[in-house]
Amino acid sequence: GVKPVEPRAAATIVRIRRAEPNFEVLLLERPQTARFAPGAFVFPGGAVDVDDSSSIWAHRLPPVGEEAACAAALRELFEETGILPAASVGPDREAIEKTRQGLLGGHNLFSTFAEQMGWNFSGIPIAYFARWITPRTVAIRFDTRFFLLLIEDGDPTSVSLTEEHVSSIWIPPERALYKFSTGELPLLFPTQTTLERLVGFRSQEEAFHSLRGKKVEPTLPKIDLHRNPERPLMPDDEGYEEAF
Repeated sequence: GVKPVEPRAAATIVRIRRAEPNFEVLLLERPQTARFAPGAFVFPGGAVDVDDSSSIWAHRLPPVGEEAACAAALRELFEETGILPAASVGPDREAIEKTRQGLLGGHNLFSTFAEQMGWNFSGIPIAYFARWITPRTVAIRFDTRFFLLLIEDGDPTSVSLTEEHVSSIWIPPERALYKFSTGELPLLFPTQTTLERLVGFRSQEEAFHSLRGKKVEPTLPKIDLHRNPERPLMPDDEGYEEAF
């Protein structure tokens, strides 16, 4: 058989904010031309890079146990949306945006900026709550840590996109799933499943406290090409053991 591609370490951040009646999540729309997940609505995120393991993060991140992935999640959120928790970075929006442009232009590293500007994320309300590994049969594979980040008073919520995405929406999880079911909102399987996990909580705080501190086991969906290539099999599903 064909040897599966080794998955790349990646990180995703689920940013949620208060809204009636419960809360909304931030989703970004990928362009139709994208190599990975064209047209899908995704949470901000991307591959973990070498700098995300920099020793400076040891004292500047919350104790979630997944340091490099946590740094990557915050960096990707910043690169893709311009958003960072306000209490960590201070009020100077202009300096922060300049930093982001330097980061996007590859002129400097996230850790260098954090050090220069005194950014410290150790007190932010972030929870590590899921880990997804792309099925073995897929050509582009990731081993992705999922983080949940609460919005606190004073945090920016307006999104400033790069060319990597074509639009952004804040949407209640139930509404996103409804639009997915009608074909209006394309979602990847882990995104869909994550939104399903968020349904039913009465507030963003309740979601956060419920998901935080749970033991995270890696989830490796499998694709049964013969029976149902559309819906991946999960570990509890019938036929999971036999599938590749």
